[in-house]
Amino acid sequence: MSKTHYCILSIILLIVLSACHSLWTAQTQPASQQDSILILPTLDIPLPNTDFAFLFPEEPKLNKQTSPRKQITENFSSREKNDIAVTDPLLMAEENTMLIDLGLIQKEDYAFPLPGAKVISLYAGRRKHHSGVDLKTHAHDTIISAFDGIVRLAKPYYAYGNVIVVRHYNGLETVYSHNSKNLVKPGDYVKAGQPIALTGRTGRATTEHLHFEVRVNGQHFNPNLVFDLQERKLNNQCLIITKKGNKIAVKPVELMPHQHEGDYSYSPATNKN
Repeated sequence: MSKTHYCILSIILLIVLSACHSLWTAQTQPASQQDSILILPTLDIPLPNTDFAFLFPEEPKLNKQTSPRKQITENFSSREKNDIAVTDPLLMAEENTMLIDLGLIQKEDYAFPLPGAKVISLYAGRRKHHSGVDLKTHAHDTIISAFDGIVRLAKPYYAYGNVIVVRHYNGLETVYSHNSKNLVKPGDYVKAGQPIALTGRTGRATTEHLHFEVRVNGQHFNPNLVFDLQERKLNNQCLIITKKGNKIAVKPVELMPHQHEGDYSYSPATNKN
């Protein structure tokens, strides 16, 4: 074979090897990411016109709890309009116990009787017979009603001076005395926080202040059971009122959470001696 033939065969062999290499490279190289993604056409499929709300439980709603209104007398006798310590003919007429849940009284339904006042004399106190607490700010300051109610008495009354008694729908009565001026009269309906008098020193008083009492069926008890006198706010507790003959006993109690779920009553334990 001549030299020319060897050259031609070498060139043909190089071409064949080059073609085989290109073919092998094309088969082994991975497809590009773009070629691997299958793009589907966009379809405008309408959703079914169905309300699926019935599949989900209804969100529970909490009922607003309020302190139950007591049955009280609003048409006053002559004695009710003239004496401080009188019983209510309707209150506890058919029961010996009564519950007053202060925790159920809403914020807008009570007020501290003399906002900003400091206590200058406690219930009972050194004299042991002090029937209320003395609250002081300055002369002719505005006294407000502690709760909603109806004015039972508003007049000068012995050592009390100018005094106001408000009968409330929660079963309590509140007394405001030594006033320089009364702003309400018997039979007036008042709201919690409504101005009813101005502080003074009428009656047996040595300085301008408010003598404040809390009573139930005519009998006074410690106002600190109803109000936190230092913080000037309503206590979050229940009061159990027990009638024993002509006497009234008031006891604060803490209710268990389950007792707030519905109606509840209290029966004092019988002493077995």
